[in-house]
Formats: sequence, C-alpha cells, structure tokens
Amino acid sequence: MTQKTYKLGRLSTVLFITFISVCTSLLITSIVFYFCQDMAISKIGMFAAIVTPLVVAPFPSWYLMGLLMKVSALEKEMRLLASLDSLTGLLNRRAFFNDAEVLLHYAVREQISVSVVGLDLDKFKTINDTYGHSAGDLALKHFTAALKGSCRQSDLIGRLGGEEFALFLPNTSVEEAYTLTQRLHKTLSQSSIKVQDTAIQYTVSIGLLSLVPTRADTIETLLQHVDSSLYQAKNSGRNRTVVYGS
Repeated sequence: MTQKTYKLGRLSTVLFITFISVCTSLLITSIVFYFCQDMAISKIGMFAAIVTPLVVAPFPSWYLMGLLMKVSALEKEMRLLASLDSLTGLLNRRAFFNDAEVLLHYAVREQISVSVVGLDLDKFKTINDTYGHSAGDLALKHFTAALKGSCRQSDLIGRLGGEEFALFLPNTSVEEAYTLTQRLHKTLSQSSIKVQDTAIQYTVSIGLLSLVPTRADTIETLLQHVDSSLYQAKNSGRNRTVVYGS
C-alpha cells in the first residue's frame, strides 16, 4: 500500500481520496433521496454531497499523507542504517551474508562462476597501539576507499568485523579476481595515511576462492575455505593473495 502511494505521489493520492469521498457521498445521498421525492431538497442535498467532501477531504488527507510518507521514509532509512557498518558505510556482516546468499543462489541456478575474497589488514593492532584508535579508524576508511576503487558496482563489499573484510564477486573468474587483488595490493603500496605528521603505510593479506557453485555451497562454507587461504597468506609473510587449492 505504501509503495503504491509513493508511486502515485502525495498530490495524486489526495486527489484520488477526494474523488472517492465525493463518489461515496453522492452514492449515500442518492440512496437517501431515492426514498424522498422532494426535488428541491434533493437538489440541495446533491449539491451538498458534492461540495462538502471537495472542501473537507483534501486538507486532512494531505496532512495524513504527509505523515505517512515521512514515517515510510524514516523506516526505509532505519532499514538502510541497520544494514551498513557505521564507520565505513559498507555492508555489515548480516547484510553481506544475506545479499551474498541471494547472488550465490542465482549463480547456482545459472551455473556461472563466482569469486569470494577474504581480506584482513596486516598488524592492524600495531597501528591502534602505536597511534591510537583514531588512526585505526582512519586506516579502515582509507582501506574502504581502496576497495571501492578496485571493485565494480555489481560486487558486494562487506566489513565482517574489526579489520576483517569480504568480497563477493559475481560472474568472476579466478584470473579476474586475482587481478583485482593485485590491483588492491598495488594501490596500498602507493598510498598512506597521515597521523600526527607521520605517513603510515599498511598492507593486507587476502584469501581467494573461485568456483561454479553447487546447491551444497553456502556463503558460510565458502568463507571457511577462504579463511584457510587467508591464514596461509598471513603465515607465509603477509601482504599477498593466496588462492584456495593452489
């Protein structure tokens, strides 16, 4: 009902309500005067039946429609805020999992390749401990901008928690996904954040999995495989991408 109201618009909805009010008033008046044959009274009654709703209906309906649309807009904003990470503006863990499952089901049905990427900032605790949590927040925002610059609009980007991020890349081969991660490594190597007149560089370790999914696959199981590659990247020197199964 609310969606239909938005499509009609506030003015169109008010006019529609007024029209329905006039028709209803005329119908009721006609029924009443059907049993009353006094033409003079009938003409006055019919005139009143038309004029009264025309005068009365628009004002309360305009006000009520304004309230309804404000409430709907607030609900939409609250739903959006509930799905986003407050610091980075990326999808939060719950929203990322929900949206990724939808894309995963589509990939299963169409039998197309997808890539799942896990990312974890290297030695992030050192940044927090040395320069403070504000520096850590700055690094997370900087990394978010680097991610957005490396990804397509169709790619899902989520912050799963802390310095842990994930990507779901629909219709993406392992070669394409690996190229994306190398572009991200290069971007970070050529940039830095500035804290208290000090330029700070950081790196990221990445795990990558590409496949044509089956019905047995879920985003949880795929991320578990990605995590094993991510840990391998961490243990083999950090600042690198490890492809699952390679």
